[in-house]
Amino acid sequence: MRAAGALALALALILAVSCGSGESDDVVDTVTSTSTGTSGTTGTTGTTGTTGTTGIPDTTSPGGDEPVAVPSTTEDIVTSPTIRTEFGDTEAPDEGTTTTTTEAPWDGLTMPLTGEPAPDGIPERPALVVKVGNNDWQSLPQVGLEAADIVYEVMVENFVTRFVAVFHSELPPAIRPVRSARSSDIDLVANLDRPIFVYWGSNTVVADEITGAERFGVLLARSTSGRGQEHFSRDDTRRAPYNGVVDPSGVLSSMDDLAIAPGPLFTYGPPADSAIPTAGVRWTTANRDVVFVWDTGTEQWIRYQEGLPHLDASGEPLAADNVLKLTVGYRRSAADSTSPQLLSTGSGDGWLFRDGTVTGIVWSRQFVADGWTILDDDSGERLHLDQGSTWVLMTRLGEGEILDVREARELVG
Repeated sequence: MRAAGALALALALILAVSCGSGESDDVVDTVTSTSTGTSGTTGTTGTTGTTGTTGIPDTTSPGGDEPVAVPSTTEDIVTSPTIRTEFGDTEAPDEGTTTTTTEAPWDGLTMPLTGEPAPDGIPERPALVVKVGNNDWQSLPQVGLEAADIVYEVMVENFVTRFVAVFHSELPPAIRPVRSARSSDIDLVANLDRPIFVYWGSNTVVADEITGAERFGVLLARSTSGRGQEHFSRDDTRRAPYNGVVDPSGVLSSMDDLAIAPGPLFTYGPPADSAIPTAGVRWTTANRDVVFVWDTGTEQWIRYQEGLPHLDASGEPLAADNVLKLTVGYRRSAADSTSPQLLSTGSGDGWLFRDGTVTGIVWSRQFVADGWTILDDDSGERLHLDQGSTWVLMTRLGEGEILDVREARELVG
């Protein structure tokens, strides 16, 4: 048997040598922004519930003696104290042999707004942008928001926020509560290759702005009047204006063949070498407290609002694979003096949160038709998002805070 084994080994070596080897309703505060560039014409108490085990990452240095440095930005940043934290289920290491399986990277088509593989091809439909209410507890729970590829969270009247939700790779059966449009919205969604813009009415000035945007091919509008209005309804179990519902598939069926799929707004790839572990991020305005905490179980950023998990209609926490905190400018809207108008072109600083880490960034968007350029604020190199959903916080200067381990643990409980 030994001779036969040796012979087989010799034959295998000879064979190996011969074959070779292959190789996105009151008083507004006018602010001075760090953003530069052209300004555009447009733009709750949480539901109680429980989430799964939320792991708070260790943000100390490898030696455990000093806190790691946080990314450089123009904002105050809270560094993490020296705390060793273990979370999640752990198993003793196997003393025996281990086998590692490495999957080949996907090199086929990817979804434009998530970077995820599209083995069945990219859906031949335009991006659907829906204004979703978040004024107070009466807006909760939202329906369909969990299916969005990108959610822009924008400040509106009375220093609360409203969502501009972008759907493409997945369409929920219904979306609620659909709310009114703002001037901010037009510039914000102009880089989606003529999206369908869905909203529940507006004042006359904003209505004229939307009509002008349609005329110039910026977007296709669908609201409670005009074409496609039959796809809007009221949920009788809730009180107006928090009960507006839209049928996304029905709206899409009212479109012409001219509508096309959107192009990418971000690039997707590995994290930056400069990324450091972090527990989460907080955005606080006069009337809104928003927090995203990294969860090691789901490997996503779980959203909290007013100190409670923000749950969808099925009781699951809203979450995102990426959180972008952009420092932007707001001005008084020409359409309504009590309404802030987002300035979504120009440049500014901020943070990118992905894979339980944070990186300081510089964002830029010169024209409304441009996607978002996200660069490392230290090296100037382009940064990539993780594949999956993205939540974009449109914050004013000084409103962001990186959470340390203790703060995140106090929130999670």
